[in-house]
Amino acid sequence: MGPMPVDAQPAGETEAGRSGSFWYPVSDGAPLSAVDVLRAVRRFRAADLAMRNRVRSGMDMHDTDLVAVRHLIAAEERGEPIGPKDLTRHLGISTAATAKLLTRLEAAGRLRREPHPSDRRAQVLHATGAAHEEVRRALGSAHQRMLAAAEKLSQPEQRAVVRFLDELSGAMDEPPEPTGDSDAGTVEPAEGEPQNGGPEQDGAAAAAGTSGPAAAPSHP
Repeated sequence: MGPMPVDAQPAGETEAGRSGSFWYPVSDGAPLSAVDVLRAVRRFRAADLAMRNRVRSGMDMHDTDLVAVRHLIAAEERGEPIGPKDLTRHLGISTAATAKLLTRLEAAGRLRREPHPSDRRAQVLHATGAAHEEVRRALGSAHQRMLAAAEKLSQPEQRAVVRFLDELSGAMDEPPEPTGDSDAGTVEPAEGEPQNGGPEQDGAAAAAGTSGPAAAPSHP
């Protein structure tokens, strides 16, 4: 049998069993380290993406539409009025794409528009009661399980997690250092993430969480 290609993986061998990986060195049973923390973040991102994909499929929605509805619901809970320009900025898409998105959501009975109370030329966007119910039915149990996991942490642990995730978000916001090699900054996505950027990467993130985020999403 000829030599195995260098990028091939023998049957049954996992990342933990290799001497190293593209991302981080393997700890080989050593005590938990920063590398293990970052691997856990990647697992969370993959699980968050899979959850959002299931919800989007079950609700028969575009990924960006779902992010928009969740953003409107979260803004309403904060008492924050959201207009088309705000939504365009949040999703990172063009004005024309936002107009099409709003038309889809309105036709599906998930969005209503109202005149702005102080500027009659502007609009305020609201998720309808039907949209609230859809999201609650699709994500309610997951929210409860996530809240239960967070409540298991002590207050010092909760503060540490919040501080770490905020610092991680800041680190991800840093622009990449320029290099002479166009491929040098190429990284593989987390497990389950689209290879070339999906609707959320191109438009929204993008979860919460992921968020989109995706650091952990602000409104899972």
